[in-house]
Amino acid sequence: MIRIFITLLLVTYTFGLCAQDFNTDPVKAMFHTEDIALFWSVYDLVQPKPDGDAFQKIYIEAGSSGLKAFVPNRIESGKNLAKTIKNNAAYYASIRESSLSIADKKERFSECFSALKAIYPEAVFPDVYFVIGAKNSGGTTFDGGLIIGAEMFGEANAAIQAPLDIDLVDEVVAHELIHFQQQYVKDNSLLAQSIREGSADFIAELIAGNHSNKKIYVYGDAHEKELWSEFSKRMFDNDWNGWLYYQKDKSRPKDLGYWMGYKITKAYYERADDKSIAIREILNIQDFKIFLEKSGYQ
Repeated sequence: MIRIFITLLLVTYTFGLCAQDFNTDPVKAMFHTEDIALFWSVYDLVQPKPDGDAFQKIYIEAGSSGLKAFVPNRIESGKNLAKTIKNNAAYYASIRESSLSIADKKERFSECFSALKAIYPEAVFPDVYFVIGAKNSGGTTFDGGLIIGAEMFGEANAAIQAPLDIDLVDEVVAHELIHFQQQYVKDNSLLAQSIREGSADFIAELIAGNHSNKKIYVYGDAHEKELWSEFSKRMFDNDWNGWLYYQKDKSRPKDLGYWMGYKITKAYYERADDKSIAIREILNIQDFKIFLEKSGYQ
């Protein structure tokens, strides 16, 4: 699990979730937004000074299982949440309406879930929990479903810019949903992790119309040859630096591993005669080196 939010979408993956424990009907999936409303009620209660005890007892302890699962390495505690709000007071005020608007997008989320069912009948559809966190994580999976950090989304034209446009929230949910389907061999190589992220972007694009990482793809497509040359020399190493999540080099976008994994996955899909089989294979990779070879990507 990664604590620092990745501007172009932090996604935490998981291994071996028990698919049989979740329903296979996308219509039955629940989209929980009650933690958002609960957060703002506590926020109003403690104004003008955020109170850690109040956020701990009235928000975190009274919240959903998704909210509680978002505490380790993210919210951390009511005290840390109150401190984050205090240090980012104008920011939190600016994303209030965007976060509350998520409750009106449930039909769109359901459409994306149904679209996955159409191309991958074996899919499972866990509940999705939208919570307000400590401004450090856009989303993750846990054994009870998906969690989305609603405070990371805001209006594109707002005076205070959020890391993600609220109009991309369906694409973020779609990306996390794909992570929930992935049943991969344990492999910590740069290649494997890039394909985990890039394949989630690729299938999210199929079911939601796009993905939330569009900006880095512009750079990647413009520098494809040199990026592949660099990536191919390191792809079997377990060092993700410069490609995923954290990097010191500010001369190019972070998270280009998403783009590289997407390119490999797309090549694999386009090469396949049977696209439905290709989707199944993309979500159940047992050898990332062989997957790359079969993709034909160079």
